Amino acid sequence: MLILKQLFFGLLLPAVVTGGILVFARSLTSKKEGENTGKKTDISRGWLIAGALSAGYIVGYFGLEGFSTLPFPPRQGIHWLCCLAIIGFIVGCFWHFSFSGRLIAQIVLSIAIPRLLLNSTFKYTWGQLEGIIWWVCLAAAIFIFWNLVQQSFTILPSGASVPFVYFGLSGGTALVLALSGSLRLAQHSGILVALFAVSWIITIALQRDGNRQVFPPSVSPAVALLLAGIWMNGYFYEEVPAVSAILLAVSLLLAQVGQIEAIRRRGTRQSALIQIAAIALPVIIAIGIAVARSGLFGESSGY
Repeated sequence: MLILKQLFFGLLLPAVVTGGILVFARSLTSKKEGENTGKKTDISRGWLIAGALSAGYIVGYFGLEGFSTLPFPPRQGIHWLCCLAIIGFIVGCFWHFSFSGRLIAQIVLSIAIPRLLLNSTFKYTWGQLEGIIWWVCLAAAIFIFWNLVQQSFTILPSGASVPFVYFGLSGGTALVLALSGSLRLAQHSGILVALFAVSWIITIALQRDGNRQVFPPSVSPAVALLLAGIWMNGYFYEEVPAVSAILLAVSLLLAQVGQIEAIRRRGTRQSALIQIAAIALPVIIAIGIAVARSGLFGESSGY
């Protein structure tokens, strides 16, 4: 009964919430495009899609954790995941503002999130110098990853390939977490799997214009912050191998292979397959390392 409850509240209900908002956003956008075109349509569509992913994750979070498990301020790293979904949505609503405003928001959040999420580690594990080094490195990593997420929305071929890539990345993350013994975090990553799966299905079912960008830039704050938050929780508070965490984080960098002229000349479909395969490679290696580390097939080896 408990497993069925977790499946319903942690996977099915979030997918239904996200899917419903995405369908509404699509129908609203189609209606507005029939009346007029312009920037206003893109803005409304952007915050609706950002809201769909954030709302779906929040529903899943409370479905797994319960309504009484979010203290303020959050005391554990996993508590911050719900807050990151809210922050990602709020920032996404203002993503159409000036470039300097977006840049400031990225820098401030990239600096603040490691300190908030890893507060106990800063206090009780790291010394002052070690803490500063980790802080700088993590802030830079979040900032770079955030930009990789935003770039992937345009570098990857438009259409269903974008949600499919994030479906695979979230699924790989869930497997790595489960193999590392963190079933609780794996369930949270499973929420993202459900959200991107329903986004992928709806894109295939409803998208008639193959050139439409599925995820606008305003979705990047929620996606980047949630994935970064899950990975940091997995590495610092659980037993996720360092190499696996790094491979998952840099996998989107390989989407850049689609910019190589020789690959671009192969056509949209072949180029998309090469990009997806390139992104999948480090994810598969990360899963393999987690399997070896788990001792599933014998004595574990360290990474």
